[in-house]
Amino acid sequence: MAHLMNTPTPEGRDPAAHLPAARRPVEGGVELLRTDRTPPFALDLVRSLDEASQAVTSLDPLGPASDVTVSALTALVCTGSTPADALEAAAEVARKSPGLEPHGLTLARVPGPVAGSWEYQITMTVSSRDPQTGEDVAPVHHGERLR
Repeated sequence: MAHLMNTPTPEGRDPAAHLPAARRPVEGGVELLRTDRTPPFALDLVRSLDEASQAVTSLDPLGPASDVTVSALTALVCTGSTPADALEAAAEVARKSPGLEPHGLTLARVPGPVAGSWEYQITMTVSSRDPQTGEDVAPVHHGERLR
């Protein structure tokens, strides 16, 4: 997965050299999408990545002990009438899609469809392995390697 980092680029090096070549027209570092054939969530993702990238590049350089990166992970929102129902929906996604690697879960209590009612949402951040290389395309939790 390509990351945009806040670390300064060495002199003479293209800051986007690690990114794959764009196959579509590019404007401001973001590929232009055909709105007539693109699902709305893809436009949201491109807009969010563009704004996050602009925010990171506008930061002053951070010290050597920290950095900020931008990456695209998929967020699945699982809704239920109770926290247990929302968690069960997330668990069902994990059971049915073993190729997805969960990275994080958050729980939110949000207004329901009827005034005065509430529902619960689990937002599960996931990624999958690159089909060509088999590499994880996002940070994953690993235990210490056996020696």
